[in-house]
Parts: sequence; structure tokens; C-alpha cells
Amino acid sequence: MTANDAVSWIEYAASLATLYVYPTAIAVVRHAGNIKLVLILNCIPIAWPAALLLACMMPRKEPW
Repeated sequence: MTANDAVSWIEYAASLATLYVYPTAIAVVRHAGNIKLVLILNCIPIAWPAALLLACMMPRKEPW
């Protein structure tokens, strides 16, 4: 294993981690109605597509 291989694996792992939390980030930025549900679904690997759909389709909260 060379230094370049190690850097490649670190970049790969960082990219996957960023992609994995993407639904939660979308829900937070959009001020979605039920962020907790998106976060719970995001913790279940098989439910990641559902979390992404909910984050994008969930209605926004009303401003105070």
C-alpha cells in the first residue's frame, strides 16, 4: 500500500460519509416539518432512499 492508496481510501470514505448525511442536511436547510423522522430513517442504511425522498418532499415549517 502506498501513500496515494491511503489518501484515496480516506477520500472515498469521506465522500461516502458526506453522501450518507445528505438527506438530513437537506431537511435542515429546507426547515422541513419533521426533521427527526428524516434523521431516524437516515440511521437505517436500507431506508436511506426514503429519508432522501422525505427530506425533499416534506412541507416546510411555518415561520413563527
